[in-house]
Amino acid sequence: MRLLAGLPLGVLYLVSDLAYPILYYIIRYRRRLVRENLTSAFPEKTMGEIQSIERKFYRNLCDIFVESFKCLNISDEEMLRRVDVRNCELPESIAARGKNVFMLLGHLGCWEWYQEVSVRYKAPTKGAEIYKQIESPYFASLMHEVRSRWDTTQIEMKQTVRTLLQWTALGEPYLCGFIQDQRPDTKVKDGLIFLSQQTWYTPGAEEIARKTNAQLVFLDVERTARGHYRLTFREMNLTEEACRHPYPYSALYFQLLEENVRRQPELWLWSHNRWYK
Repeated sequence: MRLLAGLPLGVLYLVSDLAYPILYYIIRYRRRLVRENLTSAFPEKTMGEIQSIERKFYRNLCDIFVESFKCLNISDEEMLRRVDVRNCELPESIAARGKNVFMLLGHLGCWEWYQEVSVRYKAPTKGAEIYKQIESPYFASLMHEVRSRWDTTQIEMKQTVRTLLQWTALGEPYLCGFIQDQRPDTKVKDGLIFLSQQTWYTPGAEEIARKTNAQLVFLDVERTARGHYRLTFREMNLTEEACRHPYPYSALYFQLLEENVRRQPELWLWSHNRWYK
C-alpha cells in the first residue's frame, strides 16, 4: 500500500477499476447484506434501480480504498484542489463565541479525506476526531499515520468523554468530528426511523455536547466528480419532528444524513451491518 500510495491518483483509479469486478462478481464481498440494506432502505425502487445503486456503490468502495491510502502520499496542493470546503464561517462564528464545535457526519465517500476541513477555517485552531481501535496492530498503526497528516488529535472512543472534558476545562475552543451512523455496540438510548427502517442509536455526541459547551453542526457531503468532494458545514436548527425525540439533535442528524444519502446513495457505506435483522 505504501508503494501504491506513491502512484498518481489517475493510475490508482485504474487499479480501482480492475478491483471492482473482482470484488463484485468474484469475491462477492457482502453482496447479500448490501442488497438487503438497499431494498429495505428504498422499498419504492425497482430491482433494476437497486442493482444500479449496488454496482455504483461497489465502484465507490474501491475508490474509497485507494483514496484512503493515498493520504500517505498526497500533497496539500492536490487536497486543496480536490476537496472544496464551504461555509467555514459557521465554525469560526461558533468559536468566536467561546463555544466548542462538534461536527457530525456519516460514512459517505472517502471520509478519511474530510479532516481536510481542519486547514480551511481560521478557528478553532485545535481539532480532533474520534476513532475505534482496530484489532490488527499493523493496520491500526497505518490508519493512525493516514489520519495524522492533518495534525489533528486522534481520540480513542473510550477516552472521548475524559479527553474532551479536560480540553473544555482549558478554555480554548476546539472542533471534534463524530461519525454517528454506526450500529450501536453498547446499550441503546433511543430509536427512530432512518432510511425507512427502525434504527437504534447512541446519542454520544449530543450528550457530550451538553457537558462541554459545544454546538453541533452537520457536514454535508457531495461528490462532484471522481476524486472530488464538496463539504459544506450546515447549521443544525431543530425541526418540529426532531423535537419529538428525547435527543432532538441526534434525531435531526439522522434527518440530515438521510437527505444526504438519498441525493447520492452510492456514496454511503451499505456494506456495514447497520440494522439488526
